[in-house]
Amino acid sequence: MALKFNPTITPAEVAKMINFNAADGEWDYKPGDTSMEAKQAEGVAGLWNLLVRQRLALLADEVGMGKTYQAMGVMLRLWLEKPHARILVMAPNQTLCNNWKHEFSTFINEHCRVLFPLANYAPHIHIRLRDLAASVEQTPHPFHITTIHALSGLVPQEEKEDGKNAAASYGAQYRRQIMQALGGSFDLIIIDEAHYFRNRHGDSQRAAAAQAFFGDEYERLGKKVLLLTATPGHSSPRNIYDILSYFKALDKKYAYDDVRGLMQDFAIRRLRKMQGLSKYAYRKEQANAASFSGRMDAELFFALYQKQLVKEMNKQGEGSRMLYGYLEGFESTGGSMGIHNDDGEKIHNDFNQAFDSALLNRLTRQFHDIYHRLPDHPKYDQLVNACISDDAFMQTTPLHNNKHLVFVRRIPSVREITQRINARYDEMMAQRLMKAWKLPDKALAEWRASGWRREKFMSLISANTGEQAAWEEPLVDDIPTDDPDMENEVKLSSKIADLFVVKKTDMRSTDCSNVSLRFRRPESLFSLFLEPARDGMTGCYDYYYRHKHEGRDRDSYGDAARDARMQREPTANTVAYKQPLPTAWGLMYKTLPDSAKALLKKWREDPAIIDNFANYLRTGYIFASPVVIELYCWFIEFNREKQKTEVQLRYQHFIKWVIPRLSGSLMQRYFAAAIETFETLCVKIVGQPLKNSDYSWRELSSLNSPGWYASGQSSNRERLIRGFNSPFFPNVLVATSVLQEGVNLHLECHQVHHYGIAWTAGDNEQRNGRVDRLFGRINTQLKVEGEAEMNIHYPYLEGTLDQDQLASFIRHKHSMEEKLDSCEPLEFNSEIDLYQESQDWKRWLRQPCDNPFKDDPYPAKFEE
Repeated sequence: MALKFNPTITPAEVAKMINFNAADGEWDYKPGDTSMEAKQAEGVAGLWNLLVRQRLALLADEVGMGKTYQAMGVMLRLWLEKPHARILVMAPNQTLCNNWKHEFSTFINEHCRVLFPLANYAPHIHIRLRDLAASVEQTPHPFHITTIHALSGLVPQEEKEDGKNAAASYGAQYRRQIMQALGGSFDLIIIDEAHYFRNRHGDSQRAAAAQAFFGDEYERLGKKVLLLTATPGHSSPRNIYDILSYFKALDKKYAYDDVRGLMQDFAIRRLRKMQGLSKYAYRKEQANAASFSGRMDAELFFALYQKQLVKEMNKQGEGSRMLYGYLEGFESTGGSMGIHNDDGEKIHNDFNQAFDSALLNRLTRQFHDIYHRLPDHPKYDQLVNACISDDAFMQTTPLHNNKHLVFVRRIPSVREITQRINARYDEMMAQRLMKAWKLPDKALAEWRASGWRREKFMSLISANTGEQAAWEEPLVDDIPTDDPDMENEVKLSSKIADLFVVKKTDMRSTDCSNVSLRFRRPESLFSLFLEPARDGMTGCYDYYYRHKHEGRDRDSYGDAARDARMQREPTANTVAYKQPLPTAWGLMYKTLPDSAKALLKKWREDPAIIDNFANYLRTGYIFASPVVIELYCWFIEFNREKQKTEVQLRYQHFIKWVIPRLSGSLMQRYFAAAIETFETLCVKIVGQPLKNSDYSWRELSSLNSPGWYASGQSSNRERLIRGFNSPFFPNVLVATSVLQEGVNLHLECHQVHHYGIAWTAGDNEQRNGRVDRLFGRINTQLKVEGEAEMNIHYPYLEGTLDQDQLASFIRHKHSMEEKLDSCEPLEFNSEIDLYQESQDWKRWLRQPCDNPFKDDPYPAKFEE
């Protein structure tokens, strides 16, 4: 595979290796082109040339411009030149390591224009440095990935007293072990989110370990190093110097604050355009006040809290200064002291206990002793109202308006907000169920008082279920339990969604779960309703299977439908339907937008794609959306009509009954929305080929709550990322800074809530960058509608220190943003100065404007 290359390259040469526009097989680089794919080709050429010249390069493109793919372009170029080159990628955490693995596979399969043996280069992921070192010793593999977090926690408890020196010792030990196994250095090291190394000085054990691990000018772990970050000048003029100095001696040529010199010599920094617009053309910042109106007890609680807080601050010499987002009272009312942080969270600036935690908890206990409940925090209600403004069953606005990304600083806040979001959704869903059963408000109140218990629901509907049992189809007895999220603490998850889950213990099933089974078990004819149309558009099915099971005839409808559309030979005896039977898919096809119809017509050329999408759609319907509520209610309301006894006649009757209800239904709207983003979700986010009809989309089956959270204490964040990037649940994702960097949450979402203020303006931009990315919802709206808004919310507690904090942050952030864009020297103070003038602060909130697009501060350099 080895090829001969010139030392430096041009974008045109890059385009011969890589097609950055997979949708256009004929794409080629043209000088002067300002498209994103052209910028990416220029970026690869520019980075390669920097690495040839300096052995160190910094890609500092604005968020959402494909830095990962450009880095992979450099990797591909290196392997084509030197097939046995050894490459190490370091990303902040395991979630981002897995993202690299998925995206590398997609990059090679979808964008690589040269023959490349992907199987030989699939990355080995190691969470700890000792695992990385052991793997390098065992096998000469070309591609390893590990975490930046692996540099933390190296020192055992008994060596903590001299932790910094111990960390450096361990870092050096692993470097020597790896270099001995390699017989030298890695040919290339790539550091993703390199701003993690912006603080080189002080007592940080991680910084000490990193300096020793990367080595010095006499013994470098990497021959060449590529750094990736959208915010290199995060908070101080020396950030860029400190990041680069881990990998190159700079002190003889550069001052620590020579930002311009460093960027000119080592970096590429371009600004993102979406449909020709800068981010300031569509970003809309809103300060959302939460008041004490109608909450006299809460107002008294916070007045007492503020009074005692100021007294405590003065007593301890804190004066009038405090870190942004640090005080617990800005987010919650305490009561969560038993929750502990973990190492994964310490890499970020999130808090469990703050300066005011003891005070807040003491006041909360006193309040509870008097009122026998916890005090309300008005910001919670304000946030919930902003995230859930419409009844899910009456909504006419696009489904993507349901998606909200909420960032907090207080780790306990993620649970409290999640519980409140799900409680609000439960109220809506419970009302819809009671309406379907025609039960009075008194029954709803009784059920609510029970905490939406399964047993109470079954008791309330028991008087109305007798007629249904007479015509139910027999199902095979070995019904498996469902696979709800093991982290779904009972207190937090949706109680109504839980009704549709088959459990292992207690009340195993409910009427809701039984009906759900009817629509998903292949031995039920009603499962045909959720099958794709036979031809991918409107086609009906002609036959089903009949086979013996324990001496009895058993019919299988779903399996026969799958084999029919996949054009396979029947695997059992076939029985013809009395007349061809349609599906919901076929009935809704004509109501779809033209763009959705076009995609289905394209996919039907390969039935495996249709089947993959059908698995995704069915799983989302049943497990991760309010569609299952709608479907259940239809079934209950339909059952009031006089029923046929024969199953095919009943199914035909149901089809006739449901047809007028499909147009504008949740089922139809989720169908259209799911089609729109499926290709990108499947290939780019999940990392699965479109033709993988065996993929079960099991991750959606555990996302049955409308709201959920991600923190350092939650595992398997990838399923949350996948669900949030789909039209399905979760609608509201509450996160600490573990999702602040490196993850894509942009396919459906255009709304961000900074419930807890970010540490710096750079952190704030990283948060916004999770949804403000190319090829996401905002970009789609700009492309289709010609305009879009990214809504950025800052909730605050009116008339309190929280308002002063936000006013100070917004003013400082506004003054820093253009410097961040241009990578100019900046100094962002993370402390609040309460003596600063805070009048008229809302004028600094960004509003959509005709902001002229600036030139790229540090474009890629190459010779044509």
